[in-house]
Amino acid sequence: MKARYLHQLHPGHGVSFATGTPISNTMVEMYTMQRFLDPEGLKSRGIDHFDAWAATFGEVVDTMEISPDGASLKPRSRFARFTNLPELQQMFRGFSDVQTAEMLDLPRPELETGKAIVVACPMSDEQRSLQQELVARYDRIRNEKVDPRVDNALAITTDGRKLALDSRMLSSEATDFPGSKVNALVDNVARIWGRTSPTRGTQMIFCDMGVHPTPWGYSAYDEIVRKLIARGIPRAQIAVAGDADSDAKKLALFEKVRSGSVRVLIGSTQKMGTGTNVQKRLVALHHLDAPWKPAEVEQRDGRILRQGNENEQVAVYRYVTEGSFDAYMWQALETKARFISQVMTGDNAVRRAEDIGGQELSYAEVKAIASGNPAVLTLAEAEADLQRLNLLKRNHADEQYLARRRLRELPETIEQMSQRLTNLTADMETAKAHGDDPITIGTHAIYPRDVIDALAARLDALPQYVRQTQRALLGVYRGLRFGLTLDPQYAPEVWLEGAITRRCPLSREHRGPRAVLNALERLAGGYSSECNRVREDLGIAESQVRDYKARLGAPFPHDAYLASLAALRDRLKAGLAGVPPEHGAEPQAEVSELAERIKTLKACNSVETAPQRQDKRRASAEEPVTAKIRRRSGEAAPGDWRQRLSGGDKREVARA
Repeated sequence: MKARYLHQLHPGHGVSFATGTPISNTMVEMYTMQRFLDPEGLKSRGIDHFDAWAATFGEVVDTMEISPDGASLKPRSRFARFTNLPELQQMFRGFSDVQTAEMLDLPRPELETGKAIVVACPMSDEQRSLQQELVARYDRIRNEKVDPRVDNALAITTDGRKLALDSRMLSSEATDFPGSKVNALVDNVARIWGRTSPTRGTQMIFCDMGVHPTPWGYSAYDEIVRKLIARGIPRAQIAVAGDADSDAKKLALFEKVRSGSVRVLIGSTQKMGTGTNVQKRLVALHHLDAPWKPAEVEQRDGRILRQGNENEQVAVYRYVTEGSFDAYMWQALETKARFISQVMTGDNAVRRAEDIGGQELSYAEVKAIASGNPAVLTLAEAEADLQRLNLLKRNHADEQYLARRRLRELPETIEQMSQRLTNLTADMETAKAHGDDPITIGTHAIYPRDVIDALAARLDALPQYVRQTQRALLGVYRGLRFGLTLDPQYAPEVWLEGAITRRCPLSREHRGPRAVLNALERLAGGYSSECNRVREDLGIAESQVRDYKARLGAPFPHDAYLASLAALRDRLKAGLAGVPPEHGAEPQAEVSELAERIKTLKACNSVETAPQRQDKRRASAEEPVTAKIRRRSGEAAPGDWRQRLSGGDKREVARA
């Protein structure tokens, strides 16, 4: 409401947003941005309501999910695909200036190794056992229809994230595993602390879980602090951001980090994200867990990769428990971040893409994680692709049947349309040729001043009600016979007949002579439009014949891909099940090799391909508002600019 009011006061620049993450997790957020910053653009295109916007840029996708037994797939419909992306990007760039860190080239520290360092940690036996219980919970949800208030997929995903952090997050009986992420983090932090002591280098640890103790008393935060102290780091140099429960305490804590008196700061994304300016001495940043959104990763990394950091090189660490939810969370986050970046900068060349939102893993992903074998997920994806290909093949067969049937029917339809067009044209010429002739009622030509009375007398002679349909001839109008059709159930119809008969219904209340004359006028005047309509229908029918002839006999374009993928799928399924090859059959390849071959085959045979640009360029769009103002200010001299703002050009600048 406030934004709309400001837009009314200052059309074109009522409100300005400044954010580093305009799209944090899903493409639907772009609609929200458009509602605030470009309401007129949405309204002018008729998509100001979300339903219209979603119908233009979104699709309901029918996907196939693996069933609990892993042997079949179940259909699921969800709003998950976005289309017409170039047009959506063009609209977005019309009201936004996008400046990425690469474009600005600001002085920031460089990353060691050029990217985040992944610290892989093994999974304990307790974690494997607990992860199998998560899959069992999924089975119960799928098979027994568990009340979602009792258990649901999002809750299982959250528990999987906790389990990836430490098994003691889920079990009071679990023990401290020496190879856990927490222990790897403590070793790394202590090593960096000792190495950077001369410069009083600082570190940040991000962890969104384990802040508060579980009912059985385990807290990841407390254990990290305790183990860091045991490794020789003074307690005064370790701080938890959540302990600063007021703005004054938070500012004081951040000042201690900048000065180097506090050298290890632990907190969540919410506590240490936006507004945390402690980069001065930061040498390392640690992601102990993966957040939900790519925007949160950007906010975390932005604490260290920032202007004002005195270190030339810094390190970002991501701790991942092998075979757990961690790897899939980070992979999903990277995919989302890459797609958001492409949409923001206009480098994305595809017309459609899957949505990047969603906070729960599919059954196939959970199954793959629990098994510790990513080939299980590849198998599920191959099953889904085969299901879609088989559906496309059935549709192709239906199209071939429709083409054969329509090619049998259309010639007769075209002949009928052609004959109707000939008859309509002949009657139209007759009506034009006799346009000045008097109307004939019965067998007598009637002068115009007497037509109403004569026609009324003729209508009065007709019965008011009939038991069966009757057709009464009344006379001749413009060289064409006309009359009235009476029906026991429906209102009477006026008909005009020459080479073809055309009808116009009357109402039961208005069936007098004037109503009949008006209907005759409409019928006689409608020959031209009717000819045009029949001519258009005839053209469509003829083009359909050409189209169906071109389609008839065409093979299914993805037959080879379907056969190859099905064969590889069967071999992969047999390999995962440990089934030995039949006598004389090709030796069974390794499961990992088969999974890679399936991925390569899918990459080379995408069912929905989009043309890729040879050169990277931004999406074309109207010049953003702020860019116009900057350009105009650059073209004018300083004195001229002040004069424009205070003089006659001020209104023109406001309109920009």
